[in-house]
Amino acid sequence: MAILSLLKNFIERDNLKISFVMLGLKDHSTGGYYFNFKMAEALSVAGHEVDVIHFNTIPETLQGSRIPGSFHVLFRVLKNRPDLLVVSKSYSFMAFLRLLLPFTGIPVLYLVHHLEWHDRVEGVSGFRKKLVRWFLSSGKKIWVNSKSTSDDVVSLGLSEDRICVIPPGFERFSKQAEQRSENSPVRILCVGTVCSRKDQLTLVKACNLLKDRNFHLDILGDEKTDSAYSESVRKEAYALGDKVTFMGHLSTEELYAKYNSSDILANLSHWEGYGIAVAEALWAGLPVLAVDAGAVPELVTHGENGFLITAGDVTNCAEHLKELIDNKELRYKMSENASVRSKDLFTWSDTGREFVHLAEETASGKVRRNQPNQ
Repeated sequence: MAILSLLKNFIERDNLKISFVMLGLKDHSTGGYYFNFKMAEALSVAGHEVDVIHFNTIPETLQGSRIPGSFHVLFRVLKNRPDLLVVSKSYSFMAFLRLLLPFTGIPVLYLVHHLEWHDRVEGVSGFRKKLVRWFLSSGKKIWVNSKSTSDDVVSLGLSEDRICVIPPGFERFSKQAEQRSENSPVRILCVGTVCSRKDQLTLVKACNLLKDRNFHLDILGDEKTDSAYSESVRKEAYALGDKVTFMGHLSTEELYAKYNSSDILANLSHWEGYGIAVAEALWAGLPVLAVDAGAVPELVTHGENGFLITAGDVTNCAEHLKELIDNKELRYKMSENASVRSKDLFTWSDTGREFVHLAEETASGKVRRNQPNQ
């Protein structure tokens, strides 16, 4: 009966036409884009028709071209006549459409993974902040991934009533602890694009202070995004010799295996809108050494399932790494606490379900959310 009821509700529900704009100047492989595609998939599975406007779904002649690309987005959305427009950043290509949105009546769900100036050492101008606020103000609803990001959006002067926090999910992969000898090195894992915001340089410098300890550092992530920074990290890591391995990009299954074979996650990013790698590491039972900024403190409690430090603090980073390397009982205790914390975190199924509900609600009267015809 329950299955028949679900089928009845699905059949009776109107389906939406959705334009999902997630267009950047390059074809990046980031956590934000991964989230976007997962949510586009969830919308499609729910029966909605989704037109994804992404770097790889526009004509090659328009890729990386702001003005022609902006006109393409404008005409494609207007031609599609969607019931809902979902936008993830895409500021470089949204200006023309943003100007016309008030006259179209199309409800907008804006996605904010994090505010872009957290990626910039030099900061951002007041004009840029006003421009971002102008784009976001078109959103009937604004999705954010954490309370930290919500606070950021509110700081721009946008109403908290518009904002909905739905954390990203993660796959609860099979946990298979690797059998190792007593003398095996403690394995430190670092996951993320090698760039200044992720700050692998501080981690390597800290490890250089601990060369007499029995550990191995694995650095996972693309080194092409910021090749000059990547080179500086490799240069600093030279002194570690065979205590460090740069592994580049791994497949999903290889990444899960790496979590299972590691003892500590070191994530020294200066800012995380959420921190999927942190969530995955907690699931694998890894104590997390991270920066006390962004959304990470919403996942990691200092002294319980990891340690939180100030960004760029090499000495403090080395001190906590030393503590975790030398104290097996502490690692085990934090590992247990990490596993317990991870059980409360969203899976992708949870996130997809809540996001679909948010999209349907943003579309207002366009959809009856699992309610029979009146």
